Amino acid sequence: MAAEVRLSPASSGHLLLAAGAAGGAALIVAAGLSSGRGAALVAVGALGLGGAVWASGNPRLACLWGVGLTAPLGIAKRFHPMPHMGGAGAYTIEVVDLFLLALFLFQWRDAARGCARPRIPGLAYYWIAMILLGLIDAVLGPYRQLAAAEAFQMSKSLSLFLLLLGELTRVRRFLQLFAALTCGLLLQAAVGIAQYTKKGDIGLQFLGEATMTTLAYANRATYMDGGATFRIGGLLGHPNILAGFIAMLAPMLLAMLMTRLPIDRKAAIGAALATALLALLLTLSRSGWLAFALAAPIVVGLMLRDRRSRRRALAGAAIALAGLIAALAAAPAILRRFTQSDPGAVDFRWEWMGVAWDMVRDHPLLGVGLNSFVQHLPGRTAYGGTEALTRTFGANWPVVHDIYLLIWAEQGTIGFACFLAMLIGLLRTSWRNAKRCADPWLHALNVGALAGLCANLLDGLGSFFLRQMPGARLFWVIAAIIVAIDIWQRRNGAERPA
Repeated sequence: MAAEVRLSPASSGHLLLAAGAAGGAALIVAAGLSSGRGAALVAVGALGLGGAVWASGNPRLACLWGVGLTAPLGIAKRFHPMPHMGGAGAYTIEVVDLFLLALFLFQWRDAARGCARPRIPGLAYYWIAMILLGLIDAVLGPYRQLAAAEAFQMSKSLSLFLLLLGELTRVRRFLQLFAALTCGLLLQAAVGIAQYTKKGDIGLQFLGEATMTTLAYANRATYMDGGATFRIGGLLGHPNILAGFIAMLAPMLLAMLMTRLPIDRKAAIGAALATALLALLLTLSRSGWLAFALAAPIVVGLMLRDRRSRRRALAGAAIALAGLIAALAAAPAILRRFTQSDPGAVDFRWEWMGVAWDMVRDHPLLGVGLNSFVQHLPGRTAYGGTEALTRTFGANWPVVHDIYLLIWAEQGTIGFACFLAMLIGLLRTSWRNAKRCADPWLHALNVGALAGLCANLLDGLGSFFLRQMPGARLFWVIAAIIVAIDIWQRRNGAERPA
């Protein structure tokens, strides 16, 4: 197995070219979807890297890297925008779609040559059922465009999931995707730390960075005394989204540190993890902190359970303990975030949860309609009707910060049951992988993915992370890794040593 991750100098060169080509192609598309002289200069400078997609000798690998690097980014061309919170506010063509289209063409070519294509996993049918419910709202409901836009985005998430299943067929492919995700995590953390150093945005709005207005709003709403503070958002638009992103991916890095990887790769992963955890601290996101606090013990516990990684897991536990001690050094800031934050934010969330529950009771079976929660707020809150809500919140009314209640309110008990069934299926699959996966690297990736999934499930109690497309895509990348490991295990018929 170890031979699968050793690369010759030539293949290492091809890998570097492929990675550079993926990044260059992403910049080209980003510039094309943006405007301004700076973006045009970026496009011109990236043309050489875009050509390296083919010069690398492995354009398919470059596209896989492109998916891993751009899936968390919100760079998009929007059509028919509808100012809106809690779901799709437009039809979009995003950077990652270009790489997914290329992977689709590669897989279509494979099918034409008679290669077997992976079947649609059973748990995906629950998501398909939720899409169909949304299409019913798009045809029969009062807010057809909103429902259609969200169903379109849900279909794109499903396509991402299925295309990754077609690519993740060998251990080396899993490791390449992990490397791309790690680079993306490092990029987000580095941008966030740069924002903190400057105490403001760094001018990367065309890559998804929030404006200073948005960052200032997040800062103002942090403490009840309005004290000076600054929260970072990376290229994901909001501190809470960046925190959820880190809490989902960091467990995979922690798990891979407990495997028999070369020391240079462990050093690189460790540096990326340390940078990401520093960025997580600087987000000042309570839900993100709690989510990672749940994920880290899951990783350590499951890696200790496997005798192949027990010794290294003990070392990882020591590192985690050192990280805890380092976090205690920042305890005053952490305690202040929990004890002195504006209670109005928590009170508001409870109030909106009550509003969501009222919608569930009034429309228990099919809900109020996909992507239409905010349209049903007038008359259901203490703020009154449409004009009063607009005076209080502006054009974009807030949505309930709980993904479970949001889905339940919009898609009723039928849609909510499908969502829960899908999550349970993912948890069962990842637990089965954790008990029997024969390959140590895939075992570690699965453990990290399981912990990241658990972190996201906890974070969902206080956010609508899965209704933000970068968050939704990351969720489906994690889901694809879990399901693809299960498929790999069944195809190879190898069992973990007792």
